[in-house]
Amino acid sequence: MKKRVVSVILGTVLALNMTTGVFAEKKTDSKVVIENIVGDVGTEEVFEKAPEKAVTLAGFTTQMMLALGLEDKIVGYGYMDNPVPEKYEKAFEGLTCLSEGNPSKESLLEVEPDFLTGWVSTFSEKNFPIGFCEENDIKPYVPQVEYPPASMEKVCQDFENLGKIFRVEEKADEIVTDIQNRLKKVEDAVKGEEEVSVFIYDSGEDAPLTASAGLPTDMIRLAGGKNIFEDTKTNWMNVDWEDVIAKNPEYIIIMDYNGSDPIDSKIEFLKNNEALAGISAIENDHFFVMGLTDMTGCYESVDAVEKMAEKFHENCF
Repeated sequence: MKKRVVSVILGTVLALNMTTGVFAEKKTDSKVVIENIVGDVGTEEVFEKAPEKAVTLAGFTTQMMLALGLEDKIVGYGYMDNPVPEKYEKAFEGLTCLSEGNPSKESLLEVEPDFLTGWVSTFSEKNFPIGFCEENDIKPYVPQVEYPPASMEKVCQDFENLGKIFRVEEKADEIVTDIQNRLKKVEDAVKGEEEVSVFIYDSGEDAPLTASAGLPTDMIRLAGGKNIFEDTKTNWMNVDWEDVIAKNPEYIIIMDYNGSDPIDSKIEFLKNNEALAGISAIENDHFFVMGLTDMTGCYESVDAVEKMAEKFHENCF
């Protein structure tokens, strides 16, 4: 993908190169300009004022908006992967569910949104492409964390960008500072410890789906581990069990989300499959469950890093 270098922030040149695209932001006294990249297509979105009617079509973006205190701006949501944390429950109860997955174009337009965010697939041709958004005066925001290789740094950048778009920079800065401080504490705690090898089990019995260049890889690294399938260019991929056995992970993280197989059945499969019996993580009962939303990119992602570090390096905490 062609890299793009764009934008000026108050007269200062800012270039941010990404593996699959480039994001740029510039701000004047009255407006914020955001460039989104979807595939090879770049669009410059001008926010003369904060959006008033936002639709969020991913659990992680919904939680980002709630963390920023923007529930009054949300006119609809979809694609929730996990229940929201207790601290967001009251705010979330007042929101309107448009669909368990992606709503129809008609359902989306009924709530008259002026802002749309979610997975990068939200803006694919079969869902709500950039052209559709432009025709209906909807400003799109594609989270940076959706582009591989994803990182906690990109999660922070998404909070900063949403803070600028909705003019809640102070709250965004508060969240980013807390994330950075807590990650620093974790890194300091596990510094010098030997990395543990980790396999992320999403689903599948014949060819398991696992995280590769997605956010979980960076989270595992920060927690003092190493994803056994980190050296790829895609966020998620299917692998062979033979490769998992050969890499012999010390820990297995099982992903939990709406629509996946029950966690108990996933654990039962791992424990009762004779071919996997020799894997260190299974022999030592070293696996635990994480929600997909927390592993995709939100405020609670830092909680997940802390939890992983405590599992990987119990002696450090």
